[in-house]
Amino acid sequence: MTYVATISLTVCLLVGLLVIPELSAYNLLFLSPITSPSHSNFFKPVVKAMVDRGHFVTYYSGLNHNNQKMATNNQTINFRPLSSSPALHKISTDHQVDFNIRDKPLLFLSQLPQKMENYCTAIYNDPVFQQLINTTEKFDIIVIEGYLNDCVLPLVAMFNVPFIYMSGVAPMPWLLNAFGSPLATDHVPNVVHSYTDEMNFWQRTVNSVSSISGVYLRHWFVMPVVDRMAQKMLGKNLPAIEEIERHYMSLLIVNTHSSINYQLPLSPAIIQAGGLHCVPPKPLPKDLESFVDGSGDAGFIIVSFGSVLKGVDMPNNFRRIFLSAFARLPQRVLWKWEDQPGENDSIPSNVKLLPWMPQQDLLGHPKIRLFITHGGLFSNQEAVYHGVPFIVMPIFADQPINAQKAHDDGYAIRVDMDSMSEEILFDAIQRILTDPKYAEKMNQVSALARDQMESPLDRAVYWIEYVIRHQGAPHLRIASRKLSLFQRYLYDVLLFVLFSALSFLFLVFYLCRHIICSNGRVKINGQKKKKN
Repeated sequence: MTYVATISLTVCLLVGLLVIPELSAYNLLFLSPITSPSHSNFFKPVVKAMVDRGHFVTYYSGLNHNNQKMATNNQTINFRPLSSSPALHKISTDHQVDFNIRDKPLLFLSQLPQKMENYCTAIYNDPVFQQLINTTEKFDIIVIEGYLNDCVLPLVAMFNVPFIYMSGVAPMPWLLNAFGSPLATDHVPNVVHSYTDEMNFWQRTVNSVSSISGVYLRHWFVMPVVDRMAQKMLGKNLPAIEEIERHYMSLLIVNTHSSINYQLPLSPAIIQAGGLHCVPPKPLPKDLESFVDGSGDAGFIIVSFGSVLKGVDMPNNFRRIFLSAFARLPQRVLWKWEDQPGENDSIPSNVKLLPWMPQQDLLGHPKIRLFITHGGLFSNQEAVYHGVPFIVMPIFADQPINAQKAHDDGYAIRVDMDSMSEEILFDAIQRILTDPKYAEKMNQVSALARDQMESPLDRAVYWIEYVIRHQGAPHLRIASRKLSLFQRYLYDVLLFVLFSALSFLFLVFYLCRHIICSNGRVKINGQKKKKN
């Protein structure tokens, strides 16, 4: 019996080996020369996951220290980080944005053509980019950070391979348009507004005009700059950037999820993987653990305005409001602050300033009570993942709409800095700390965010490999991506129907008028004959 069992087991193993599909190691190129420390958090987990799965990964990032850190964490021959130039590193660490931009919501858009010219110049002059242009290496897929990295698209045409966009923010109107996905301006608010998904007539009008304008502003003013710079600096006979995008673009992976973002009607080629960077907390360094543990039952609060906005750039009057309000609290406060306090700043004993903080480890600590944030999508996701209610003070970009959504859903309080006072801030802190409805609502939303069939990271990895396996997955592409917005929203059809209807009514009116007039003339002539 033992001999028969052994033979049977051997046969089963051989059959199993025959039916298991062959596992291949792919060669992937990740491009993120224009980025930020927060946006790279949407990129790095996917890079690491691909390396861990045995694929060969080349990673070109504008943040040199991130490349070095990942190389240290992955001592393997199948990972190749490429260090960018100091110029690119400076751009990616300092986007020239401060707290005053909240008064100029359209400033960044107006500067975008000039910024793209600067970005293209820095990228095309980077030795790493020149190295990639001249390489004979073959890649199976290119993954590009999908915001402000249009200048790298010539590489896609040169390598002649499909590419995937990964966007650390909700998809911009021009990206939705490029994939043929509906803009749905009737219920999907543009990120530049603080509208909800239930808009009145005037809000829908403004939302539609601004969203469609964004598509054409990119087409008319931004893409021509990239085309001009590519032809000038690369000196190659390249297709237009938008033509490269249309021909090679296979997939868009976005950092959104239905639990905290407004619902998006997406095409099959758009995958939501919001919060893929969120992870369970790790133990804190000893000095931090000692500080937060000393808070007792009162717990602690963390304050951070992200990686783009610097705490040192906060106007003095706002900083003093924060310090005065914190001095009245029994809680301890950890504040991300990149420099030494000013000479006139009196730092309360319960406040600790840090140039950097392990934000997720702090949010996952049992003594955390509150998070004060700028409303960046990454910070909101981390707060929801770890179940921490927050006060949100939006400054620019998508922060106002993220803040309004969290406020309306009941797990955060929005405080606008222009109307903030010490009492307003202190009252918001007390409401979060004392009213259990905020924690209850946060627990509900956190449960929604965590209740997924697979992790967002696994989802992103699966779809990248899926596109490679199916040679760009052209079957996912909607045919409407080839149509203009005028055609996609059936404006041409509506105009034709309207013209036809008006023509028909005019014809009916003309015939009726002709018949009535003819009958009138017959009657008049008949009456005249009878009188004679």
